Amino acid sequence: DIYQIPSADSADNLSEKLERQWDRELATSKKKPKLINALRRCFFWKFMFYGIILYLGEVTKAVQPLLLGRIIASYDPTNSHERSIAYYLGIGLCLLFIVRTLLLHPAIFGLHHIGMQIRIAMFSLIYKKTLKLSSRVLDKISTGQLISLLSNNLNKFDEGLALAHFVWIAPLQVVLLMGLLLDMLGPSAFCGFAFLIIMALFQAWLGRKMMKYRDRRGGKTNERLVITSEIIENIQSVKAYCWEDAMEKMIESLREAELKLTRKAAYVRYFNSSAFFFSGFFVVFLAVLPYALEHGIILRQIFTTISFCIVLRMTITRQFPWAVQTWYDSLGAINKIQDFLQKEEYKTLEYNLTTTGVELEKVTAFWDETSLLMLIMGELEPSEGKIKHSGRISFSPQVSWIMPGTIKENIIFGVSYDEYRYKSVIKACQLEEVSHMTLIRLGTQQSRVWMIVTDTSSYYVFYIYVGVADTLLALGLFRGLPLVHTLITVSKNLHQKMLHAVLQAPMSVVNSLKAGGILNRFSKDTAILDDLLPLTIFDFIQLILIVTGAIIVVSILQPYIFLASVPVIGAFIMLRAYFLHTSQQLKQLESEARSPIFTHLVTSLKGLWTLRAFGRQPYFETLFHKALNLHTANWFLYLSTLRWFQMRIELIFVIFFIAVTFISIVTTGEGQGKAGIVLTLAMNIMGTLQWAVNSSIDVDSLMRSVSRIFKFIDMPKEETKNTKPPKDDQLTGVLIIENKHAKEEKPWPSGGQMTVKNLTAKYIDGGAAVLENISFSISPGQRVRYCFVFSIPEHEFGCFLC
Repeated sequence: DIYQIPSADSADNLSEKLERQWDRELATSKKKPKLINALRRCFFWKFMFYGIILYLGEVTKAVQPLLLGRIIASYDPTNSHERSIAYYLGIGLCLLFIVRTLLLHPAIFGLHHIGMQIRIAMFSLIYKKTLKLSSRVLDKISTGQLISLLSNNLNKFDEGLALAHFVWIAPLQVVLLMGLLLDMLGPSAFCGFAFLIIMALFQAWLGRKMMKYRDRRGGKTNERLVITSEIIENIQSVKAYCWEDAMEKMIESLREAELKLTRKAAYVRYFNSSAFFFSGFFVVFLAVLPYALEHGIILRQIFTTISFCIVLRMTITRQFPWAVQTWYDSLGAINKIQDFLQKEEYKTLEYNLTTTGVELEKVTAFWDETSLLMLIMGELEPSEGKIKHSGRISFSPQVSWIMPGTIKENIIFGVSYDEYRYKSVIKACQLEEVSHMTLIRLGTQQSRVWMIVTDTSSYYVFYIYVGVADTLLALGLFRGLPLVHTLITVSKNLHQKMLHAVLQAPMSVVNSLKAGGILNRFSKDTAILDDLLPLTIFDFIQLILIVTGAIIVVSILQPYIFLASVPVIGAFIMLRAYFLHTSQQLKQLESEARSPIFTHLVTSLKGLWTLRAFGRQPYFETLFHKALNLHTANWFLYLSTLRWFQMRIELIFVIFFIAVTFISIVTTGEGQGKAGIVLTLAMNIMGTLQWAVNSSIDVDSLMRSVSRIFKFIDMPKEETKNTKPPKDDQLTGVLIIENKHAKEEKPWPSGGQMTVKNLTAKYIDGGAAVLENISFSISPGQRVRYCFVFSIPEHEFGCFLC
């Protein structure tokens, strides 16, 4: 059911487009080349086109309060002119809502689309650069750092780009709104505006504090991911030497330092978010009070001012800070990627037709046997002398490396299929009895989790319940702090349980998982639990409380509004359930499609020397683009369904407000005050309810990460080792394995001996046997030798594990 992506969104086209502009920037820049210039030449005009449409949609919000004020004025019996055109004013207000819907949603969807294209292009650019990096640079960059660069930085472009335009839209909006308020209230309008400016400065100070904590935390996160990546890649050695407990303590120590900064950043961000919810009353009060003291209470001005202040508050305390944050994060990510793209590349040795082999002429270098091979392949440069070779190189690494895929894909290794040569290799490797489609050591996750809550995740829900209860009971400015603190503690516990589960899982389970998928849980999913989920849940609770309070007030004043809102809320809930039925599956597919991207990156890094020796970089770039395109198909479809849902939510709101407006107009005997409260709160209810529904969607989407983490926590565990605690206090923390044979009466053998009878082994449960009915004996004093690599140097086929 997943559609094929159009050519404009394919990784090949987007990568070529950005790479061409980046090469131009490298060639023409007189100073330091700027990646943002290359991005500007690729995407600027489309970005500005959708920005202008977004601005026009936002302008309609400034006109709505004027029409609302005139509708409220029509309830005055002495105002015959306004009463005579009340129906036209109601039609105009409803048409304005429709125009806003038709402008905002295509603009936001277009900006999300551009953000997706930027991410794809830079994903590909980073991968291509990785394949070109010199060995000197690769020694300083770990897999965890690359995963962090791709996961944590580039994802900011997917959804954050829609907010970037508010850097210039918000000031224009403020000027327009303040002009209208000045025309209506005079100088007293500056009282409310001054309070908003103070709030904005306060938020800016909080933002700087938050950035300081996040920057410091970034280093701790990278350090944790580096160690985690090394452990996952060498999990067999960790288990062989019983280092699980030591590795777990090391990671948790790094995690504790990371979470200290996470809590500080979350608290600052909480106060930043709270400023929006607590500023509304003070803004309206300070704007209206001076005018009312001087001119008396004029209901039309009061309710129009309230509507203006609601829009102004959103612009100053929410949209503009978000936009500044988006630009800060985006430019920071672009600068990191820019520095990465300018790192040193390896130099391929040119063929020399004057020689028939490999010649080293007065070469001086610091190397061992492995470095000598790297020197011949061009991976290292000699400090003196020259190296010549006559043609292609066949490379057999000391450490075995295989490509994720089938035996056939590993043997062909990206070249044209030649059946005779392929069968010759199969015969030479004695693989006639093995299916050429057999997967090598790699499996896929067969089970899929479609539910949010697993059997063991109930305590997470309990934590949320406790946090919500604390939020409801807390008063004043500290409302919500217990919730944020509790959820970060939950994130800490989940990470600890997931790490323990991965380290204690049997190799048959670990072999069925992909390295990229495991790293994804420790990088992006953990980051979601740390950063996004606590504040999103807090916002959702606040919005629900606001909607509930507004509905109670309106129901007291006009019960028919409550009767009208019940079916609308029911329609919201039904539409949300209908949307979630699809979106949950799409998010699951999107997550599964994201893992192969990182798995391919990890695999490429492990076999980089082999790729370069055989010139298979273009083939692996094609495989990487294929993985990117599969992810793009899922992500674009999710964006489309999300916009479909939000547009229909908006249309339901328009229908509701049309009904409320015309019922209010035709109802006789209504006073201006009651009508103003009803219409203003009706607008506030539907706007806030839309936001609350969208927040609930965000919470559900973010809970996918919780589900994926619990899938790892619920993995089966190895048999518990028989250990006994140390008697000496100085040995605290040292793992001592009890030898049960030492307690037996039989004397301990003087020499080592191993006897294996009828051994059958599988890499994964349910997979094909890699060893079947094997029996052998190793006598004391004998050495055990084993061969990992079988190479065919005279052909251009890749190395193969035998």
